Amino acid sequence: MTVILVTLIVFLCGIILLIIREKKKEKNLLNRHLSNDNSFRNRTVFYHGGIWGICKQTVYDTEALKWCATFLHIGEKELSSFLYNPSEWYNLFWLAKRGGGYRMIAAPKKELKAVHRTIYEKILINREIHPSATGFRRKMSIVENVRPHLGHAQVLKVDIHDFFGSIRKHTVRRAFKQMGYEPGIAKILAVLCCKSGRLPQGAPTSPALSNIIVTGMDEQLAAISRSAGLTYTRYADDLTFSGNLSSHHAFLAEVEKIVAEHKFVLNRKKTRFLEMSHRKIITGVSVSSGTKLTIPKVFRREIRQQVYHVLTKGLAEHQKYIGSSDPAYLKRLTGRLSYWHAVEPDNAYVIRSLKALKELSH
Repeated sequence: MTVILVTLIVFLCGIILLIIREKKKEKNLLNRHLSNDNSFRNRTVFYHGGIWGICKQTVYDTEALKWCATFLHIGEKELSSFLYNPSEWYNLFWLAKRGGGYRMIAAPKKELKAVHRTIYEKILINREIHPSATGFRRKMSIVENVRPHLGHAQVLKVDIHDFFGSIRKHTVRRAFKQMGYEPGIAKILAVLCCKSGRLPQGAPTSPALSNIIVTGMDEQLAAISRSAGLTYTRYADDLTFSGNLSSHHAFLAEVEKIVAEHKFVLNRKKTRFLEMSHRKIITGVSVSSGTKLTIPKVFRREIRQQVYHVLTKGLAEHQKYIGSSDPAYLKRLTGRLSYWHAVEPDNAYVIRSLKALKELSH
C-alpha cells in the first residue's frame, strides 16, 4: 500500500513539474517575440486562465520619473507604485446627494493624497481661472456664487452630468503641457491625478484641475451671457444664469452647444427656469427676497431643532435619542451653523448658537 502511495505521489509530482516546464517554455517563447519584434515593444506578459498573453504596458521617460520623484519629495519606487497600480491607492464609498440618490467618491489613501496636495500647492493653487468660476477657490465661499444673481427677475439653473468623470486623462495631460511642463512630466502628473482615466471625485487636485480645464468654456458662456444682458457663475457642475431671459429655450440651446463642444453633457432633469413668482434657490442659498441672501426655511428649521435638543438634553442624550453614533456630530452641526453664518453674518440667533456650541465642545 505504501509503495503504491509513493508511486502515485511521484507520478503527480512529475506531471506538475512537466506542466510548469511547458508554461515556462511558452513564456520564454513570448519573451523572444517581445525582444525581436518591434510591434511587441512596450508590452508585458501576463498569465490568466491557463493561457499566457501579451498586454500593453505604459512606459515613462526615465528622466521625467527622476524629476517628478524629486519634485514630489518621494522615492522613484513609490512613484512607480502610484503609476502602475493606481486603483490600489483609492478608497471608494457612496455619498448621499442633497437632492436624492448617491454619488461615488474615490478618495486617495494618505500616501497618494500627500502627493496630490503637493501637486496642488506647487502647481495648481495659483493658476489663473475665469472669474465666473466660484467653487473651490481660496478666500471664496458659496456666497460669491449666489450674490451676483440677487435681485434678478429670472434665473436659469443648469447642471452638468458626471462633471469630474467627463474630464479624461488626455485632457488633464494637455492641461499640464499648457502649464509649461514637458510631455514626459505632463504624462506622469496626469496619471497621478486620474483614476481609471478620469478625474476622480474626492481627490484634492480634481476641483482645481477642473476649474483650469474648463476656463475656455467659462469664457464662452460668460460671453454669450454678456451679449444677452445676463449674469453667469459656475460652482463646479452647477451653472447659473440670471437677468431678463426673453427666450430661455433658445439661450439654453446655445449653452448646451458650448458645453457639448467641451465634451460635457447637460443633465436636463436638473434644468430649472425660475421667474419672479418662484422660490429661487441657487446652490443651497435663497435669493427669493430680492434684497438679501438667506438660508432656505427647511434648512433653518432642521438646524434649529438640532441645536435646541443638543443644548437642552445634552449631546450624548440627544445622539442616543436619535440613534446616532457619529463621533463628529457636534463638529458637523457647528459646520452647518458656520455655513449659515457665512450666508447671514448678522443673524443674532446663529451667532448665539455658534458661541453656545463652541463652549459645549471645550
